[in-house]
Amino acid sequence: MPRGDCGGEGARQPCCRRRGGGGGALVEPAALAALLYAGGYGYDMRRTILDMTDGEVDVDVGGLYRSLRRLEDEGAVASRWCEDASGPRRREYELTEQGLELAEQWLDALRARQRLDALLVGLLEGGLNAAGRSHEGAQAPSDG
Repeated sequence: MPRGDCGGEGARQPCCRRRGGGGGALVEPAALAALLYAGGYGYDMRRTILDMTDGEVDVDVGGLYRSLRRLEDEGAVASRWCEDASGPRRREYELTEQGLELAEQWLDALRARQRLDALLVGLLEGGLNAAGRSHEGAQAPSDG
């Protein structure tokens, strides 16, 4: 699958956008997952992401809020201001129907990436074994 193409006649799908490096590429699908399970406020969503991933995915709060604003601009997320008796007003987020569709697109894209990653891991392991080198790195989780 070419970069930026989710298989749709060359059309760039939202799930394929690449922003930044490192963990930044995970912010959008992580935010969508948090909204699927819990919805809520930005800081609460960050905690939800940490909890759901056993601390493996720790999104930057600023990046999370930028992602949420972009998703809202695109119609994938809706928000509203809520009064909080114990503090200032906070913005609560929830997925729209378009957001559910975007989550499905991300799932397809991440599954395709998972297959490509497994293929490349196999090629590298085989090549290293053929070269007489064994690599004892961390094992990637299996598909299940």
